[in-house]
Amino acid sequence: MRAHLKRRFEPAAGTGAFIFEPEQPLAFKAGQTCDIRIPEPRYQDAEGAVRTFSIASPPGSPELMFATRLTGSAFKRSLMEMPPGTVVEIDGPYGSFTLHQNAAKAAVLLAGGIGITPFRSMIADAVERNLPHDLTLVYSNRTAGSSAFISDLEAWARAHPRFHLVATITEPAPGEAWSHLTGLVDAAFLARHVRADFGTAIFYVAGPDGFVKAMAASVSSAGADPDNVRTEEFAGY
Repeated sequence: MRAHLKRRFEPAAGTGAFIFEPEQPLAFKAGQTCDIRIPEPRYQDAEGAVRTFSIASPPGSPELMFATRLTGSAFKRSLMEMPPGTVVEIDGPYGSFTLHQNAAKAAVLLAGGIGITPFRSMIADAVERNLPHDLTLVYSNRTAGSSAFISDLEAWARAHPRFHLVATITEPAPGEAWSHLTGLVDAAFLARHVRADFGTAIFYVAGPDGFVKAMAASVSSAGADPDNVRTEEFAGY
């Protein structure tokens, strides 16, 4: 499917978000991914011209949003320098990292950095459709400035009584405005700040490889059933 770049912006320091207008609607579930191919990338490397991204916009939106950390790779530099109107090819959707149907079981979403992207789609979808699920997002970043989409999340937490935002940063800077928590996420942190029943809740973990492994261990230590832990690892490319 062809899609046209409409605009791009930086939702946080070191993060780029890209809004595309597809030539036809894309049916997908919140949490799924797509492959993006740049037909004529300005920069090239051995990794090629295709990358996989989680969809950050909710299903039903006429636009598709993707977001990524800006690592300086050839693909991401090409994305950042594409003028509006540039055509890319989008394949998908793919993946089963989607919200469970049984609303009697709480959902606990653990995001590290850019791992927020599938959860942004899930939460926006839950708010728009007023889903009955109890959702808690634990969102960890190094600094306030690197916390992408935090204002969206705050607004949804105010608007949707069944969505609970637990945001934390690990490297607070002097004088930096931040109204949420500080500190590393571990089993003790989860026990203090997550109100869900750990024995029955479904846990979703997304972010860099190290974060995903650490959180999977932490939720198990806090009492989660390992069979109820679902993960999505984000490569840096």
